[in-house]
Amino acid sequence: MNIARASIRRRAVVLFLCALTAVAGIVAYFRIGKLEDPAFTIKTAVVTAVYPGSTAYETEREVTSRIEDAVQSMGEVKHIRSRSMPGMALIYVDIKDEYDSSELPQVWDILRQKLNDVQPNMPAGSAILINNDFGDVYGQFYALIGDGYTMKDLWDYADFLKKQLVLVPEVASVQILGEQKEGVYVEFSSSRMASLGLSPASVFAVLNQQNSLSAIGSTITGDRYVRISPTSAILSVGDIGDLVIGGAGGRLIRLKEVASVRRDFVDPQTFMMRFNGRPALGVGIATVTGGNVVRMGRAVSRRLEDLEIHRPVGMELEEIYMQSDQVTASINDFIVNLGESLAIVIGVLLIFMGLRSGLLIGVVLLLTVAGTVAVMNQAGIFLQIVSLAALIIALGSLVDNAIVVTEGMLVGVERGVAVEDAASDAVESSKWAMLGGTFIAVMAFAPIGLSPDMTGEFCGSLLSVVGISMMLSWVAALTVTPVFGQMMLKAKKQENDPYDRGLFRAYRAALEWCLRHRAVTVGATLALFAAALAQFASLDQSFFPDSNTVYFMADLWGPQGSTLEAQSQATAELERYLRSQPEVKNVSSFIGGGSLRFMLTYSPPDPNNAFSQLVVEVRDEEQTRPVLLKTERYIADHMPSIRGTCRNFARGSGMTPKIEARFYGDDPAVLRRLAAQAVAVMEDDPSQNFVRHDWRDSVEVFRPRVLKDQMQNLGLTRPLINQAILVATTGAPVGVFRDGDRSLPILAALVPEERHRVDMLSALPLWAPAAQASVPLGTVVSSLDVTFEDDIVVRRDRSRVITVASEVKLGDNADAMLRRVRPAIEAIELPVGYHLEWGGEKEMFDDAIGGMATAFVPALVVMFTIMVFLFNGFRQPLIIFFSLPLIITGIAGGISVAGMDLSFVAIVGVLSLVGMLAKNSIVLLDQVSADFAAGRDRYEAIVADGVSRVRPVAMSALTTVLGMIPLIHDRLFGPMAVTIMSGLTVSTVLTLIVIPVLTAIAYRVPCPSERKK
Repeated sequence: MNIARASIRRRAVVLFLCALTAVAGIVAYFRIGKLEDPAFTIKTAVVTAVYPGSTAYETEREVTSRIEDAVQSMGEVKHIRSRSMPGMALIYVDIKDEYDSSELPQVWDILRQKLNDVQPNMPAGSAILINNDFGDVYGQFYALIGDGYTMKDLWDYADFLKKQLVLVPEVASVQILGEQKEGVYVEFSSSRMASLGLSPASVFAVLNQQNSLSAIGSTITGDRYVRISPTSAILSVGDIGDLVIGGAGGRLIRLKEVASVRRDFVDPQTFMMRFNGRPALGVGIATVTGGNVVRMGRAVSRRLEDLEIHRPVGMELEEIYMQSDQVTASINDFIVNLGESLAIVIGVLLIFMGLRSGLLIGVVLLLTVAGTVAVMNQAGIFLQIVSLAALIIALGSLVDNAIVVTEGMLVGVERGVAVEDAASDAVESSKWAMLGGTFIAVMAFAPIGLSPDMTGEFCGSLLSVVGISMMLSWVAALTVTPVFGQMMLKAKKQENDPYDRGLFRAYRAALEWCLRHRAVTVGATLALFAAALAQFASLDQSFFPDSNTVYFMADLWGPQGSTLEAQSQATAELERYLRSQPEVKNVSSFIGGGSLRFMLTYSPPDPNNAFSQLVVEVRDEEQTRPVLLKTERYIADHMPSIRGTCRNFARGSGMTPKIEARFYGDDPAVLRRLAAQAVAVMEDDPSQNFVRHDWRDSVEVFRPRVLKDQMQNLGLTRPLINQAILVATTGAPVGVFRDGDRSLPILAALVPEERHRVDMLSALPLWAPAAQASVPLGTVVSSLDVTFEDDIVVRRDRSRVITVASEVKLGDNADAMLRRVRPAIEAIELPVGYHLEWGGEKEMFDDAIGGMATAFVPALVVMFTIMVFLFNGFRQPLIIFFSLPLIITGIAGGISVAGMDLSFVAIVGVLSLVGMLAKNSIVLLDQVSADFAAGRDRYEAIVADGVSRVRPVAMSALTTVLGMIPLIHDRLFGPMAVTIMSGLTVSTVLTLIVIPVLTAIAYRVPCPSERKK
């Protein structure tokens, strides 16, 4: 079937479908889901193991290693990372890249089963919890504050909001952050305890049993069952003091006679949050998978307005991060970029193709974009920075097919051929070449779109959007272009050759010279390629750039072992400084840990009392960098007891340090020595910023030396001694008090003035079961030693590892710093059984490139196969493949002149150039092959067909290059835009020369002068 003629003869149908496509695209734009960044799956689960009373090494040996052994047997596991600390461990289970989001629920079920199987083998008193929602994003993030209100008041209102907001459409979950734990303290004086004549265990048992639940009975009244449910013995904190406990000589006494009972915050707290210096709770709201963030944000805002009547006077709900607003701003900026690119491309067409031809191709382009948005909406592809960038990247290529058809029609009309006949000839002669070239151009994006790595998910919509848009452009070129061409182009008689003009004559002369001097042409091309390759290898690499937002983070580290209160005071000093800066809008502080994951690329840090993180919001994104630098200087100059750094949020990757060197081995002392040497090397580099290692400092430990024989004679055990010490310090949990829907621990403790008194430890009363009396701790302790031990033990894939990490100064390149420090660190002598591994940005970059490499070779095979089918031979595909490396020529120079790094996204730009160059080459060789088959003089065919294809190829390159202009200043896509612009400009010029020359060489076509001889 002649597609062009059929379309022209059914013009009304084609025009109706065009109108329908335009309307569908407009409607889809307002309905399509929107995100700030593309969604990608965080394939990590966090297992928390609690083991009270253990040291970090006991936790590692008795808990962490057993969990790791069980989890490691899963074939789905990629890495296991663990952090063992006194009393608890965090085990991160990373799943292999090939498992996508649809398979993860089953993987998590297997993980739970493995943990259930290992539970019976865990030591007594330990517990295991799993969090496979580690990747949930709470993009609507608020701070609840209220002067004069207690934290319980704030929590009650936050809980009310949680119950209301979770019912809002598209809300997946609501989390409250920053709750300060409360407890009920039963406080004794040490002297009073010694005189009681009571076993502490019997007192604690009374406290534990009074509010415990047990089975209850029921009776029959008539024809109904009625439960018999006694009221609780403890209805208030005061009721606890009225409990009757035994005394010496069988005397019964009430608890309040020997102890005070009060409700208070648990000491020590492990986390607190502030907003602009005021105590706060965080309220985070997550969107359902596949939900529309903008629509959900608006629904939440409306619901909060409805709930205003319930808000206590003086409480305020302040915005920390509104993902819906960020998405709207980001999408709007990119829509402006897309509009500018469209205007540039259409303007170029009007200038170089003429008014009628330019309008024709421009209309086809707009219809293709509208159709692409409509299909994206149906396919569930959201509008976000990558999918919109894909549209901009594809704009130049979208006009390729329409230009080829329009060029054929235009030349035919100028030669006096009827418009319908010219359209038919143009479509029929090139439709399969255009289809093959289009498919090959799409296949160039396959390595990134099919990569199982996280970056493949992040950039995956490039393949989808480019594929949809370019295939639609092929359909439109074959159907819509002929219809509009017949309507807009007028038949006329022109006697002169359409190619007998200045541009075509200049190209013909240059091409004929190169054909006569083939060795010089090929040699010069190879020399340019070699120089470009050498320059390309010297470029500084980077992974993903920092996000350009009004937010940045300040991480503060106090000495390991610092109290939360001490860290809070240091944090408050920085808060006061930041709030005094007029450029700063809000400061959110998280002491003892990090925030909820309020953006996908933010990874909450591990809990640590000596750590705090501040999220700073400035008033304008242009102020982010100056305020960040000032903050770093303030920390260095005015906070000598604190180490820290400021960082921008990442885009497209997690919060991994820029440079990491991992030392694996067994002996902690050796690991620390190796780490110290690596730290010294990094600290000497001028680009370093906040060098540290993840084991932190050793901490001070008081170690009473227990006399074992004396302990056994008195009937004492280690748990009894530990419990007594717990009573004398933070309080020992001995029961639970139920307050509505909350459960508060009941803590037995010494009175506040006697707690945390090291000098009173020897006098601490212990209940000796064998003597049925209290004895001082000094009775069973020979001395009180002071030692230092590791508070943190880190393992990776079941081996101990210490990681030396460094950020880089703002504006410096991590790859350049790594190249400087790497030789010295790799020269560190490693004992037998120890090895070094590089992590950080380099590891992520290598993993991303490795993920693309898995699909790169298959993609090339498919591309070559298509070319063989298209040309029914091997010479043309080999000519094209030999010319593909020419894309490197020009890239290095363009990136260097622009002052940019060779980022991962720039590598994606290199891949896109493969498809663009291959498509242009196919357009050029298709007509040559047809003329060869028709028996035309081969030399003349090469020259004439090169001249006839120079305008489509040049226009395709020009529209693509100029369409990239709006992306040049984008922090993420700028390097890719420069890569495409510089690489396509140089490689197109070379292709228009090199492809004909290689064709002449491959077919041994002599020049006319050689034939005369």
